[in-house]
Amino acid sequence: MMNYITRLAYFLFITVCLTVMSDKSFAQIDSLFEKGNRHYQQGEYDMALYAYNQLLRGARVTPELFYNLGNTYYKKGNLGLAIVYYEKARLLAPNDENIRQNLAIANAKVVDKIDIIPEFFLKRWLRGWINLLSSNAWALFSLILFALALLFLSLYIFSETKLLKRIGFYFAVIFLFFSIVSLWSAAKRKNLITGNNTAIVVIPSVNVKSSPDADGTNVFVLHEGTKVIVTDSIENWKEIKIGSGNKGWLESMAIHPI
Repeated sequence: MMNYITRLAYFLFITVCLTVMSDKSFAQIDSLFEKGNRHYQQGEYDMALYAYNQLLRGARVTPELFYNLGNTYYKKGNLGLAIVYYEKARLLAPNDENIRQNLAIANAKVVDKIDIIPEFFLKRWLRGWINLLSSNAWALFSLILFALALLFLSLYIFSETKLLKRIGFYFAVIFLFFSIVSLWSAAKRKNLITGNNTAIVVIPSVNVKSSPDADGTNVFVLHEGTKVIVTDSIENWKEIKIGSGNKGWLESMAIHPI
C-alpha cells in the first residue's frame, strides 16, 4: 500500500513539475512575441525581427508569427522574404483574409508578371476541400467518424431486427467511408505544408541558366518576389520551373524555400 502511495505521489510531483515548466515556457514565448510586436509598432524593425526569429528556433510556430515576420520584412523593403513568410502563413491558415490581402499587396510589387498555366478545376477543388480544416482537425474528425462507424457496426452485429441491422450496416459503411476520406485529407493537408517544394526569389534579380554552371547560357531573368517550383538540386544549384512552364537552373542562394 505504501509503495503504491509513493508511486502515486511521485507521478503527481512529476506531472506538476512538467505543467509548471510548460506554463513557464509558453509564458516566455508569449512574452517574446509581445516584445517583437512592441518593437514593430515603434518602428524598430531589426529588433522585431530578432525577437521573431528567436521564436522560429522553437517548436511553437504559428501563422501569426509568420504573418508578423512578413509584415516586418515588408516594412524593411525586403519584398522577397516578406512574400516567403506571407506564403508560410497562408499554408498554415489558407482562409485568413488578412494574410491573403497582404500577400496580394506584396505580389503586386513583383516585377515579373508570369502567365500561369490554368490549373485543372478538379485539382483546385480538391485543394480547397483539403484546406477547409487543419491536418489535426481532419485527423480528429476521422477518429470521431471511425468511432461512429464502430457504433453502428455493433448495432448491425447485435441487433435482432432486420431494420436495425440494415440501419447499422449502411451507416457503418457511410461513416467508415467518410472516416477514410478525412484521414486522407489530414495526410494531404500535412503534405501541403511539409512536402512543399516552392520557393521565392530573394535577391533583386537572377539569371536563370540552361545548366547548373555559372558559364551556362542565360535562359531568362527572374526578379525578387517571384515564386518558383524547385524540381531538382545539384550541389549549390537548383533546377526551377515557373508558372508559365519555363525551366532552368539558378544558384541556391538566390531563392528561399517556403
